[in-house]
Formats: sequence, C-alpha cells, structure tokens
Amino acid sequence: MKKSRPGTMLSVLCRPADADVLLKIVFAETTTLGVRRSSIERVSLPRVIETVETPYGSIRVKVVRWNEIDRAMPEYEDCRRAAETHQVPIAEVMAAARITWYNADHP
Repeated sequence: MKKSRPGTMLSVLCRPADADVLLKIVFAETTTLGVRRSSIERVSLPRVIETVETPYGSIRVKVVRWNEIDRAMPEYEDCRRAAETHQVPIAEVMAAARITWYNADHP
C-alpha cells in the first residue's frame, strides 16, 4: 500500500441505495481514513433454459446464443442430484450434459 506498508483491500458490492449505510459501517469497523467509490454496470447475455437427456437423466442447461457466441452451462443442482443418484462425480454429469447439448442439432 502507501509507502510500501502492508495493507488489506476491502471491496463492497451493493445496491446504490445501500451505499451510504455500508460506508458508515466500513468507517466504523475499520481504521481507514478514506474510501474510493465507483459505480459499475453488469451486462449479461440473454439466455434460455433447455433440457438434455443424458445417461444420468434429464439435465437443464442454460443456453446463450448471441452474435457468434453459442454457449451452454448445465444447471448445477440438476447435476448434483444426478451425480448423487448415480454415484459419479458431478464433473462427469456436467461434461455429459455439455457434450449432449453441443452434439445436438440446434436451429
């Protein structure tokens, strides 16, 4: 940190309406004399949910199709349940769902 002293960085992510309340807590609970504030914006891709049939059962998959992006991410909870039921690693179920989706015909 300043003058090569050790330091800790604290980040707080909150709604703008909550910023002043949280700023008061930071000043009360730390020794800091100043805080840098900035606003950020989140941009997310439009997505839909599709279902694929795997050897472990039906798995919902979040699908993003935008410009040149074509991406699928299996739903964690579906994969966790299937992994527990079939006594296999969750990564195996997730891979099976992803492979099934990418190998399917898509419009």
